[in-house]
Amino acid sequence: MTFNELLNSDILKDVLDNPNSLIYIDIDDIKDLFQQESEIHAFNVKVDYFEEQRMELLMKKLKEETKSNLDFSRALVYIFFPVCHPLLMSELHHIYEWMESIQVEIMMKWGMATQSTQDLRAIVLLQ
Repeated sequence: MTFNELLNSDILKDVLDNPNSLIYIDIDDIKDLFQQESEIHAFNVKVDYFEEQRMELLMKKLKEETKSNLDFSRALVYIFFPVCHPLLMSELHHIYEWMESIQVEIMMKWGMATQSTQDLRAIVLLQ
């Protein structure tokens, strides 16, 4: 998608308009992160919150979804988790491992929010 399409997309509205954000992403972060002339790839990955190793499974799905976009240099990662089943600090390690597996230096911003659904979800934008 183009930068203008991203600005009008529902996937970005989920990030920007979330009333339960714990680590915020705002429109200035989006403008700083993404260049207008390059294509942006959007991914929306989720797993059930009660899955064993839920964050590991989420990151595995994310790797599978993004494997054809290995040449990105900019990324936004936004994690949603159920209010009733918050993320543990140990689960964040899987995000760090994914970032460390990227072979080139990238610019990344990330955020997180609670949600009322029973999914662990990641919205990932790559450019």
